[in-house]
Amino acid sequence: MNRTLALLLFVSFGCLVIFSPMDVKAAPTSKMVKEVVDYFYEGQTDGPILTDARVCKTVKALSCEEPADPKAFTAGEPARIWMQFFVPKGATYDDISVEYKYEGVPRNLASHKIEGSIRYRLVDSYQLNKVGKWTITIKKGLTVLKTFDVNVVAK
Repeated sequence: MNRTLALLLFVSFGCLVIFSPMDVKAAPTSKMVKEVVDYFYEGQTDGPILTDARVCKTVKALSCEEPADPKAFTAGEPARIWMQFFVPKGATYDDISVEYKYEGVPRNLASHKIEGSIRYRLVDSYQLNKVGKWTITIKKGLTVLKTFDVNVVAK
């Protein structure tokens, strides 16, 4: 093998290593898939799972188009809380709530009903009209699923 060919192979291999995708996700194992499928069909007594939640500036077609920075809200701006649940088939839960507290004092509580779906999405919105510290909490019954600390500043 001549030096030119060896150098070309070395450079080609180096480019493959450098430019290959590093964030390749492996497929879930068959055991993982079985556990999820079993939960979907048999997990009605265990309840829904909050798989994702975000504070958003804009939501379109039940997708968070523009995530918001919880530290940079202005007074009067609505907080849109986007949520995605994994809900067992045939189940309905009416004890999902989103609670908004200003400086520790409850300001609003919104209740939601969710039904069986592998990707049940919903949005709750409330206008944060006071400057200061807000806490937004997603709950199932009395169980806290996720909390966001939001700082509201003057316009």
